[in-house]
Amino acid sequence: MAIRNYAIALAALGFISAAPVLAQDATDGANAKQHHWQQPSPADMAAWHAQRCNDHYAMAAGRLAFVEAKLSITDSQRPLFDHWRDAVLQNAQSRKSECLAHQFKPGEQHSILERTAMMEKWLQGRLAELQSQQPALEALYQSLTPQQKTEFDQSHHGFHHGHDGHGGPMMHHQDEAHG
Repeated sequence: MAIRNYAIALAALGFISAAPVLAQDATDGANAKQHHWQQPSPADMAAWHAQRCNDHYAMAAGRLAFVEAKLSITDSQRPLFDHWRDAVLQNAQSRKSECLAHQFKPGEQHSILERTAMMEKWLQGRLAELQSQQPALEALYQSLTPQQKTEFDQSHHGFHHGHDGHGGPMMHHQDEAHG
């Protein structure tokens, strides 16, 4: 008997919970664009893509400003820091341009072979960027005091652990400010 009452209560709760949803679906469609499960338009997706491309560059510039302030770069270190920063920003600008050049195609699906080839191309590009930044990074790093080196090492610890807050401040798996 208790199980039967429990089942009736659950059914009633389900019906009560579904009533607002059913009523919302019965509207004339004027609010159809507000449903959270609807696919965004191609224009919305293109705008979102462009914003992400621009944001990546802005984040790289922000991380560089953070590192510069954190290290308290001296006048004698300024040219070395500027050279490294310029190399990082040049690579970030190139990545932004490549990102913006990618044309979003709704429903675009890639095979595992195509996705692997794209990942390989991205990794080769990222490796080339790191290699182009390395001489400037080494020169800057050698000019730092032991305390600045510690700060620099700590400020970059975890920059490759993702973008969800695990591993330290201001991290991203595609860290443009890490040479």
